[in-house]
Amino acid sequence: MSGYWVFLIVLTGILIIFLSVLFLIKKTRRVKISPYEEALISLIEGKEEHALKKLQEAVFENSDNVEAYIRLAELLRKRNEPLKALQIHKYLLARRGLSRKTLNKIQIQTVMDYIELEAYKKATDILKKLLKSEPQNEQYYKFLLLNYEKSSLWNEAIETFRKMVKLFNYPKENQLNYDVYAAYEANKKGDKDWAEKVLKRILKIQPDNIPALIFTGDINYSTGNIDEAIRLYKKIISIDSESGYIIFPRLMKAYYEKGEFEKIEETYKGVLENIPEDNKTTIALAGFYQKMGRLSEAHELLKNGVETNPDSIDMNLILLLTELELEKSNAVSILRHIIDIYSKKELYECNRCGAVSKEYIIRCPKCGEWETYKLKRKK
Repeated sequence: MSGYWVFLIVLTGILIIFLSVLFLIKKTRRVKISPYEEALISLIEGKEEHALKKLQEAVFENSDNVEAYIRLAELLRKRNEPLKALQIHKYLLARRGLSRKTLNKIQIQTVMDYIELEAYKKATDILKKLLKSEPQNEQYYKFLLLNYEKSSLWNEAIETFRKMVKLFNYPKENQLNYDVYAAYEANKKGDKDWAEKVLKRILKIQPDNIPALIFTGDINYSTGNIDEAIRLYKKIISIDSESGYIIFPRLMKAYYEKGEFEKIEETYKGVLENIPEDNKTTIALAGFYQKMGRLSEAHELLKNGVETNPDSIDMNLILLLTELELEKSNAVSILRHIIDIYSKKELYECNRCGAVSKEYIIRCPKCGEWETYKLKRKK
């Protein structure tokens, strides 16, 4: 073999080795990403500590990265450090050359800082300025509404919501629903007189408004006007017997307080005459019989109920308890304890977003939808 071919073979081998090494380097080399990109990935993965560190690196590395500053401030506010978030937003607002869109975004973030800091007047001032420049901006109105709610300025909140109904074509019935919600929240925060006034106005317009009747009954009960509370609760059942799961506990409590035990039985029986297959009412009446020591009547009622609704876990459990009680079994105390625990797991769940509450509420605080809470059990 001539020297030429030897040289060519060696050169080809060296070229192959070089290309192979180059391929391996490219294959194994990791693509370097910026601290800001790392922070975004960490936020998606829920790694807040790492995201915070990387966002701090990002703004240190590039002070022109406004989005990194905004995300850093959002994360700080989420971590209960709204004052630090506010300082960042003030720093950004002092900059020149930012677009109107970016400035408005920072202003809204500043509003959220002020709301967290309970500086509601400052939040209101910013939002009113924003609405002057963009009077059709629904987001600004939503923040203004939230701000009034947080600061318990309910007249202003109702007026704001009324404007939103007109501007954004919300269903007209939402206005009354919001008024009920405002009354409910105001009463919770101690403004009973204002709540009563609003509920009275609503019931004048719509006498069969069930949420308004419920909360009016609750206010009457809390102030010792038990008879009026009972009247309102009974009216609700006559309008909509399916509301029994909300009303029965209230009604039973009121009747017990007055010592009118027989009227509890009358109410339950009245509902069952109209809806014989109503599980909740059957169970409630059986529970009343048990409390009164009328075990045989409770047993008979539940036995018939199970025949109609054989898959009802609640009814089968209470039927079993009643049978054990009649036989004076030692298992009674254990089973009763289980049922007590089970009954405490009742919650109201929003059928739109899945948020839960321990009590009936008219408007979901998470998704903002109306009358979506239904009774369920915790798992």
